[in-house]
This record gives sequence, C-alpha cells and structure tokens, in this order.
Amino acid sequence: MVTKFHQTKNKSIVCCIVDNTDTYSSGWAREVSINITDFMIHRFVGYNYDVFIGSDENELLIAASNDGYDHAVVIATGMSLGLSDRLFSAIEKLCEQDFFLAGHILERNENSYWRNGYYELHHQFYIVRLAEYKELAYPFIGKQEEVSHIQIAPLRSVECLYDDHEVAVWIKPGTEEKTYDMKCHGWNIIATALANNKTIIDLGQGIRNNKKYLYYEYDHVFLREVSSIYYNQFFCNNFTPAWNSDHLRQYTNITSPVEQYITVGIGVNWIKNLDQLGVTSDTRVIFTDINRNTLEFMRLLVDEWDGNDYIEFYCKHLPLMPNHLKHDINTHIDYARTEWNRFISNFPDWPVVWQKIRSLTFKYILIDYMSDYNLDWIAVGKNTVMNLSDMFTYGPIVATQSLKYRVSCENKLFNKLKQTDPNIFLIMTSRASDGFMETAQQYVGPVSSFELTDINQLKKPNWHVHDWVSPRMLG
Repeated sequence: MVTKFHQTKNKSIVCCIVDNTDTYSSGWAREVSINITDFMIHRFVGYNYDVFIGSDENELLIAASNDGYDHAVVIATGMSLGLSDRLFSAIEKLCEQDFFLAGHILERNENSYWRNGYYELHHQFYIVRLAEYKELAYPFIGKQEEVSHIQIAPLRSVECLYDDHEVAVWIKPGTEEKTYDMKCHGWNIIATALANNKTIIDLGQGIRNNKKYLYYEYDHVFLREVSSIYYNQFFCNNFTPAWNSDHLRQYTNITSPVEQYITVGIGVNWIKNLDQLGVTSDTRVIFTDINRNTLEFMRLLVDEWDGNDYIEFYCKHLPLMPNHLKHDINTHIDYARTEWNRFISNFPDWPVVWQKIRSLTFKYILIDYMSDYNLDWIAVGKNTVMNLSDMFTYGPIVATQSLKYRVSCENKLFNKLKQTDPNIFLIMTSRASDGFMETAQQYVGPVSSFELTDINQLKKPNWHVHDWVSPRMLG
C-alpha cells in the first residue's frame, strides 16, 4: 500500500520512502531510523518535494509513474542527511543527466562477501527515470535470494569508487552468459535495463557525500556506523561556525526600538538585525546557546573585535577543534569570507554601526532548550524580540530526539515564555512539526498568539500510528 503522504505537484521529482523498519536488527536501530526519517520528511517537504511512503518499492514506483512525475528518488528509511541540505541540489543536478537508473551499483563477484552474485542495486538510495520505467512495462526491482541462474554478464567501468573494486561507475550490456549463485537486490531492473540498452550510472559524489546510511539491518554494522550520529552532535556542540544564514525578515509589526534581543550566537548577522530593529542605549542583547565555545567567542567578539576583517579575527580566536575533524574548515572559512565581504558592503558607515552595537549591554546564557532550564534571565515588560531560528529542527539532534519529544519541548518553551511575558515577539525559521501539519503554522508574532502543537492532529506515517497519541497536550 502506498501512502501519498505529501502531494502538491510543485516538482517533477518525487521522494519515495521505503519502510524497511521491520527488517532492523534491534529496537534501538528502529528508533534511530524513525527519528532520522521524520527529519528527512521534514526536509523534503520543506524543499517542496512530494513524499510517498510504502513498504513495497515496486508499488511506490508504479504509483509515482502513474502520477506523472519525471523521476522517483527511492530512499530507505533511516537515510541521514548529515549536517547540510546539499543533497537536494545534488539530486536536481543529477536528474538533468540522461540515465534510466542511478544508484550504488555493486559487482558481487567471487571476491566479494556475496560470492558470485549478480550485480546489486543497493536499496538505500537510487533514482529512476519514470518515463523509461513505464516504457519498459514497470519492471519489478528484484529481491535478494540465493538461487543459481544464468544472466548475460554486464560490462563495467574500469574505474572504481572509494577504492572499492565492487562499486562501478557504470555498467553496460555484455554479450556472454554467466551462471550466478545469488540474485541480489535490484537484479531484475538491472537486467531489464541492460537488455533494452538503458543507461545505468552511479549516483555521483554530490549525492554520495551528502547522505549516510547506517545499515540498520546488520547489528554489528549499525553499531559501528551510528557513532557518526554522535560525532555530529559532539562536533556541533563544540565547533563555533563563522557564519550562519539567519536574517531578519521585513516584519512590519515589530515595535521599534527593541529593548531586549535574545538570539542564538553565530556570525555577525545579529548586528544587522539589531540595526534594522533599532536600539536604545539601554538595549540588552542576550546570546543563548548549548555551545560554550560559541558563547565565549561571542564574548570575545563584543569585547575585543575592532570591527575590521571579521574573518581574520575569527581565525585568530578559533577554539580547540573537536578530535577527529571530518569537515573542511578551510572551505567553511572561504565561504564565510565571501559572505563577510557581501555583508560589509551594505554598511557604508560600518564603524559607527559596530561601535553603537558593541556599546550595548550583553549577557551570555549557556542553555539547552531540550532539557531543564529556567527563564529568570529575561527582563519582563521590555520590548523583547527572541530569535529561536531552527531550534527544534536542528539537524545534529534529530537522530537521538524523537519528533514527538521535540514537539513537547517546543510546546514547553511556548508555555514558559507565555508565563514569563506573553508579549515577547518570537521569530522562528521552522517548527518541530513542519512537514506533518495539514494547515499553515505560525513562525512570527507575540508568543501569546502561538498555538501549541497537538500530536494527535499531525499526519502520521505508518510507524507513528500508535505512538503519536496523547490524551493531553504535550509540553
């Protein structure tokens, strides 16, 4: 059965999520996979992709084909997006190429673990051009099974990926028959494609580098791979980014000047926001963050930076890097330098602006809004603007904190803020339940006007039919 979970037909590419959770090795693997998949739905919907969900990939492909999409991106539950959204532009770019099938194409020969298996299309992620799929009369994918059979052996690229001889860049029709001992996943769609001279290619580095599968089906592999999820949390809780994309939208209903500005602390866009909002000599600026290094850097920025060459200052005051650094900091710095140059070009009177902002009163609060906390550091009765950014859809936390818990934490913060000062003006870039709500949500306005999220009212994937129920409002 296929669930058309989200459908607006805004794009010609549809995301088809294959629910494999019943094959997982442990309850923990299932929990992590579901948390990650909920976030994946949130991001795909956020980028205007339609989302179909089902347990049978053949049914998903037929449904997508019959609904007129150009490409189906077939993804196994639990596919992690890592720490960025670069996957989406990589998908769009790949779909501009001429191919029938793109995926991880594995040669399962005598030297492989599978011992003389026919080529495999790995189930974790692949893309099908649906017009050609329909032209071939909807070939079924083909499940793995140990059975002796004869196939024409494909020709393959000499080049390998990741120094792994099994992973081909492409395969093409061969001429010689061969007896195989194993049919691997995808054997039929591969054989059908080759028999009809259809193009089969690898996904390419753009997609490969911006997703990760944790192999939930194999306990020993999952336990090894899941460490990357904890590394992402460790990295983001200790690394101080030079830049972020937060900016103040043109809100006409914010009372100016602001007397208290509460925000996450990254980069310098907060200065632009304050300049747009208008401040007085008594305005308080409060940075709140789970990352102590970030708060310390913001303190140094305010106390010591002369306003010249932000990137030089950032590089000079970089905190201790997390062990086993996996990210290219130089690329990040190059990006930040470009953004800084663009930023400063909008301020002909920059020295004056910076001196005005840094003369304000600053406070630094080390806080985790996903745990216990108090709000006694907020001055009541002030014209207060609070920027929560993507607090409750923050990528590094989603694998270990369920969407239901994140909804509860968001509701809890709304309740606490309403009790503290109902006139606090909130700005959010996303909500915990984005992608699962039938109606539009509020992201901006006095906290008194924000409605809590009722978990019972969310659109429920099959894996949440029973647990997204609560007799009382969460939070």
